[in-house]
Amino acid sequence: MVQGLQKLCIDSISRHWQSFISNGYQLPEVYLVDLLDCCMENDRISVLHQIFHSKETFLQLVDAKDRSVALYKSMQLLIDSDIPIHEELTDLFIKEGKKTEYSRLIKVCEFLMECGWYKAAGKLLSHLYRTMSPLGNRYNILIALTHLISTNIAECKFKRAKDAFVKANTFYDPLKDKDFNVGVLYAEECFRHYCLSNFNEADEWADRALSEIFLPQISESLPTCLCITVLRRAAKVYINTRRFDRAEALIRHAVDLAAVLYGTSHPLYADTLQDYGFCLLHLDLVSECVVVYSKAVEIIDSVFGDNNMKTAVAHEDLAYATYVYDYNNGNYAKSLEHAERSIAIVNNLLAPDHLLHASTSRLRALILEELAFDEINTRRKDKLLREAQELHNRSLKLCRSILGEENIQTAKHYGNLGRLYQSMNKFDSAEKMHRRAIRIKESLLGPENFELALSLGHLASLYNYDMKRYEDALPLYQRSIDIALRMFGPGFSGLEYDYNGLIHLYTVTKQPEQSMMYLMKLHQWRDLREAFYERHQHEDPLSNSQSIRSTSEVLSALLISDQ
Repeated sequence: MVQGLQKLCIDSISRHWQSFISNGYQLPEVYLVDLLDCCMENDRISVLHQIFHSKETFLQLVDAKDRSVALYKSMQLLIDSDIPIHEELTDLFIKEGKKTEYSRLIKVCEFLMECGWYKAAGKLLSHLYRTMSPLGNRYNILIALTHLISTNIAECKFKRAKDAFVKANTFYDPLKDKDFNVGVLYAEECFRHYCLSNFNEADEWADRALSEIFLPQISESLPTCLCITVLRRAAKVYINTRRFDRAEALIRHAVDLAAVLYGTSHPLYADTLQDYGFCLLHLDLVSECVVVYSKAVEIIDSVFGDNNMKTAVAHEDLAYATYVYDYNNGNYAKSLEHAERSIAIVNNLLAPDHLLHASTSRLRALILEELAFDEINTRRKDKLLREAQELHNRSLKLCRSILGEENIQTAKHYGNLGRLYQSMNKFDSAEKMHRRAIRIKESLLGPENFELALSLGHLASLYNYDMKRYEDALPLYQRSIDIALRMFGPGFSGLEYDYNGLIHLYTVTKQPEQSMMYLMKLHQWRDLREAFYERHQHEDPLSNSQSIRSTSEVLSALLISDQ
């Protein structure tokens, strides 16, 4: 009875919202989410628009400790209805000037970032920073600059992100800013280096960020949402620097914290799942990765739909994981579907020079290349390969223009072109691309890095299967295997390709004893893989810990294990 009356009251208020507000009434925060749900259920778009423009009501919703999923859905519904509410809100609060507390305006910026509208958030943050007095609230200045780093990274404006970090780091004073945890700032600088493929620098900043939240009195006082961000940033970096145990512990803890803080249907929980999926993929747990990415896509789809960059990124992640998962069976329908959905959103929302075009184009090219490999019709095969070549070249050009020639991402694009040219029987061009990839990777990462091992294996495959240069292929295979064994151990999935390559090499060069030796290694590898799958087949990657340890306990355990 009470719930029925409450629903009728909310419905009546939604139908007469303008007069309700004009008479000076305000709904208690507890009923505002019901109001949003009512408007969405009854397709009252104009009322939703009015609610978002009712400054105090909107700020109440944004100020809430746990922002409701309904708030994110309402925002996206307005945008899908051709109402650029993210831009309107930015202009509204810039025009308002100092009539609203800076701390509340920063929460508006955070909400815009959480919705994926980084450009709007960056515009408002820049305005806030310009209008803040250096003698004012130091915490607001530091957190605004920290968020500016994040928005500029999202927009691929890495120089601006660096400038914001320098300003924040120069301004920060540990004696005056005890209420600001500088680990949050260091985490964003670590992420900037990660996005630029400066993995060693990123690793150093990740260590510094974690050291700032290590002590119990600090980590327990840090807002959980910020703690989750630090853990996510560090985990992703540690995966690339091959500190796997540390990365896995951090991201699992972040997922547990996010599940408790946000709930398991919230878009910010999905954001954490995406980083978890990334870690699982690089831990060789591909099927578990697909499960986690699929859950993230399910949540993000339900909140943001097809007109949001968060959806594009989520589908790109799932497309690549599915591509890897289905590599052996050759069924790329699902990965292509997710890739094309991501590309459509990126093309619709981003400027042509945004770096994300390079990654989505690269992914589609990889899938087309595999489809061409299985195509028996020569004309269709050539068409697929030509389109893949166009996409790879476009990705390489864009990557070089933003990140430069001497960058790991640029090297990866050279490697992708090398594999494509190999499929197109352009062996000299393929060799040239692989050698460029090897040179860049070795100069940046050193002689003992797995990224380098991948390129060595690709060049070895070209020499072995296509150019019949067996003496050149042999040391490349051996070096690739040596790096993989040292970094990952004898059960690493990538060893299969190198072992098969050496079996072929020794067979055609009539060295049966060597061929048999690597055939035995391949059998031993398969036994290890079966044992690996058996250990993990009953694990549910989405199950949360029954008892969640404190962040300081997690970090203490990692420190002990490192010693």
